[in-house]
Amino acid sequence: MVAIKLPKKLIEVALPLDDINIAAAREKSIRHGHPSTLHLWWARRPLVAARAVIFAQMVNDPGFEPSLKRGMNKHDAQIERERLFEIIRKLVLWENTNNEEVLEQARAEIWKSWRETCELNKNYPQAAELFNREKLPAFHDPFAGGGALPLEAQRLGLESYASDLNPVTVLINKAMIEIPPKFAGRAPVGAIPDNQKQINTHEDWSGAKGLAEDVRRYGYWMREEAFKRIGHLYPQVDLPTEYGGGKATVIAWLWARTVKSPNPAFSHVDVPLISTFILSSKKTVFQNCYC
Repeated sequence: MVAIKLPKKLIEVALPLDDINIAAAREKSIRHGHPSTLHLWWARRPLVAARAVIFAQMVNDPGFEPSLKRGMNKHDAQIERERLFEIIRKLVLWENTNNEEVLEQARAEIWKSWRETCELNKNYPQAAELFNREKLPAFHDPFAGGGALPLEAQRLGLESYASDLNPVTVLINKAMIEIPPKFAGRAPVGAIPDNQKQINTHEDWSGAKGLAEDVRRYGYWMREEAFKRIGHLYPQVDLPTEYGGGKATVIAWLWARTVKSPNPAFSHVDVPLISTFILSSKKTVFQNCYC
């Protein structure tokens, strides 16, 4: 029986943990463009940590392995590790999340390691099926949760699969890793909003930009339709002088259960079952609701 030859992975030997930890901590303050704006999943893994871990799991460590007759001596291996660490340091920067130059560099290293593994196992009986030089292994996270791992595996060029029992996580992962690739590189098809018809529509629709634009256009259409139907319920009102005066559009209502007034003189009046109309006691936001 021929044994499978698996080189040690970079993650088994060393990682630039300080750089990964700093980037992961910084990511907590990122909101614009982060999946947490889609749904704040309580056990979400930092994207930068997921990206670094998957890269380090896919890339072979350069150290010498006598049993496999591969690798470098200690001195050269340390130099090579430092080069791989530098890729990870660039990879975990939030600014490089969609930097194709950095991502391509990481993908190239993954392909290089995979083809080395394929070469080591070229005599394995199922080599054609398990060690195809032209096809990277697929990634599957059976307990995907917020989807950080499958999303980053996909970003690094792996065919990515995610599953979970929770229907909320299934929806999150569909929105992040299943739907966008289907429309990658396609121009939007929705009607251009009236307020954008003078804008040059010949833009770069690479990646999911076309899909994102279609979502914006559909959102605009939904808003306009909603305004036609229920806009009269959100009229303009006079603002008190302490809030600047002038007119402002009502954007929300407080709803409450009501009962008829117990006072016989006002038995026809509906009384809301609510103890206060103060929305917030902070000075930075409006404190009262004017109904």
